[in-house]
Amino acid sequence: MPERNVAIVIFYDDKENIIFQERGSASKVGEKYGFWGGQIESGETPEQAIKRELMEELGFVPEKLDFWRHISYPVIEGGKYHGWMINHDVFLSPITLGLEKIKTHEGEGMIKMTIDEAINSRGFSIGGTELLRKIKKELF
Repeated sequence: MPERNVAIVIFYDDKENIIFQERGSASKVGEKYGFWGGQIESGETPEQAIKRELMEELGFVPEKLDFWRHISYPVIEGGKYHGWMINHDVFLSPITLGLEKIKTHEGEGMIKMTIDEAINSRGFSIGGTELLRKIKKELF
């Protein structure tokens, strides 16, 4: 099974809100929303990758960026990565006022919703929805 190694960040607050990317043309498997971050390049650490990806996508790297955990899942939807194993290195960062004012460089923009709205939105890949359930259970 081919694998894709990615670093992502979960921007969250104490009201169980998370900021996501509205995917638009950046969608890989038909998802409407996604996590900020992307491919870990050869020779990069996950921390280097997430900082590079955030600069590319947002032009912003938060002051607080903490590694949370590693999560893997197979892509069962159709699309570019059908049948691949996706390996996420997940980082956490609080939502700040500065973040919410940023103009995005990838996707259609950013959206803030509660973890429950996100889980119930049907806008994420199946693996992404499972990741959200783990976040809800372990983070909130």
